[in-house]
Amino acid sequence: MTKQPNHNLLSLKTVIRTRGFEASKSFYVGLLNLEIVEEYDDGNGSRGLILRFGDENSNAFMEISEILESHDYYQPPFSKAIENDKLDIQLKTNDIGYWAKLLKEKQWPFRGPVPRPWGSQYLYLRDPDGLHIIIYQEKMSSG
Repeated sequence: MTKQPNHNLLSLKTVIRTRGFEASKSFYVGLLNLEIVEEYDDGNGSRGLILRFGDENSNAFMEISEILESHDYYQPPFSKAIENDKLDIQLKTNDIGYWAKLLKEKQWPFRGPVPRPWGSQYLYLRDPDGLHIIIYQEKMSSG
């Protein structure tokens, strides 16, 4: 079956319901340097950020959303740390050394770079809610 161009999926946005909006904003914007595309507050217990990965042509986004108990959409897990690694976010870089140095300078706990069997190198860390974040660099081609 051939996909018609007007039926293709066009972008990706991952939403993280955070228990600590300011801490998450500091992590994703201040530490990981993601660009704020939009910031919102509905005045009824929900506020958030839409963040972009990459340059202005990128179609990869993340939303950090805090939803308080007073909001209609609130669910109890929104106020808790993430308790397992069923989901992680992997961010590709072309300079793993830069990120290892930055995380060390900012005193953010991480492990790595860890060489993986397929040749990539991984840094393992967690966001303020405990979400597993991997920053990785693919195997560099020789030549």
